[in-house]
Amino acid sequence: MIKIGFGNSIKPKTFGYIPRFYDPDKEELKERLKKYQEPASEEEAIDQMKKRIKTGIRFKHYGDSTSRSSYARKSNIRVFYIIFILGVLSYILLSSNKITSLIEAFSK
Repeated sequence: MIKIGFGNSIKPKTFGYIPRFYDPDKEELKERLKKYQEPASEEEAIDQMKKRIKTGIRFKHYGDSTSRSSYARKSNIRVFYIIFILGVLSYILLSSNKITSLIEAFSK
């Protein structure tokens, strides 16, 4: 019978398949070995290239934390130098009389 109204709706059964014999290490090993085999067709070569790009992006994102922290430290030092130099330049420009004379020249 059809249920009409705002009450509890009938929910479909979910498919909960859990494989009995699944070894993620074995799957990873197969993928790594497949990467070094010669592709049989052009489609396989394209698939291998896509997988290489995916793994490269994944490993770059989850790469070595020490190298990432050293890059971040270098970047922060560079930003500090830039801010310091801009601050000194702005102090020199604002403390000189040339800015006030330039403003007076434009206001006339």
